[in-house]
Amino acid sequence: MTTLQEAIKVINQNRIFIPKKKKGLAQQLLGKFKGIIPEGKTSTEFIRKMRNSLYGKIK
Repeated sequence: MTTLQEAIKVINQNRIFIPKKKKGLAQQLLGKFKGIIPEGKTSTEFIRKMRNSLYGKIK
């Protein structure tokens, strides 16, 4: 085997270990919860109302 062939073999073997770029969390969740926020309200207003309510609190 020539030095060039050995170099090509090593490069091709190491490609397996190069991590593939993953989608970010925001990209994965984009559009998943469409329709949850009522029309006419901003997400900030909706979240503020949810925090002030008893939503998710254990009695």
